[in-house]
Amino acid sequence: MTTLFLIRHAQSAANADGRIQGWLDSPLSEAGRQQVQALCERFRATPLDAVYASPLARATDTAQAIAAIHNLAVILDDRLKEYNMGQWTGLNRAEIEALSPGVDLEAEHELVVPGGETAQEMRERVEPFVREVVGRHAGQSVAVITHGGTLGMLVGAMIGLPVMRRHPFSFGNASVTEVTHQRGRWRLRRLNDQCHLHPLQFNRRP
Repeated sequence: MTTLFLIRHAQSAANADGRIQGWLDSPLSEAGRQQVQALCERFRATPLDAVYASPLARATDTAQAIAAIHNLAVILDDRLKEYNMGQWTGLNRAEIEALSPGVDLEAEHELVVPGGETAQEMRERVEPFVREVVGRHAGQSVAVITHGGTLGMLVGAMIGLPVMRRHPFSFGNASVTEVTHQRGRWRLRRLNDQCHLHPLQFNRRP
């Protein structure tokens, strides 16, 4: 059985500011660095055979900390980058609505982002990654550190959902989603698990 731990990067400065990142290379925030430490404690006793990550800094920095625990090198893969958000890159909600009047950011159908990447394009880049990782690491445990949109498409591809921009999933910063592959079948074992972050929430001052 192959186990994949799909991890969303810790909070970035742009996350904290409520900005759309896409391919924007925003560093981790102070809260994000604390989340990384919590992730490291979670994975300290979990054997890993490989660590893959998006080359964007918020994912790479998260991945390097986890990989260091197990003396592994991070394998960077461009296919794990977030959606290219085109003209919306770096903007907040108010700025997007000003740039694209009438846009429904909560729409169930795919949003067409000017100059951005479509759901079909995203699916076409993540599906080969999934096939290659399973073929390369049969029977092993692998951590994959990436982004919320990418995670939605990865899980959707694994369990056979239609190609859609919006999936029925939500992935918080530093969350862990666990999937296994055996005899040609995927099983979703854990989704958007942030239990390792609870001590940070309890200790946070008002």
